[in-house]
Amino acid sequence: IKENDYDLSINKYKEIEYEKVEYEPTEVILKKINDLEKEIQAGLAELEKLLK
Repeated sequence: IKENDYDLSINKYKEIEYEKVEYEPTEVILKKINDLEKEIQAGLAELEKLLK
């Protein structure tokens, strides 16, 4: 602790390990988002029918 000027920051004492994250291709992610958006729109349309 003394060697680090009494700095108690965790970064001084613990080595951070980074893991590479692999994501799906952009096209696949966008398709999933569009599919979810369609489900949301369908649900909203059904809800609007119930409220009329």
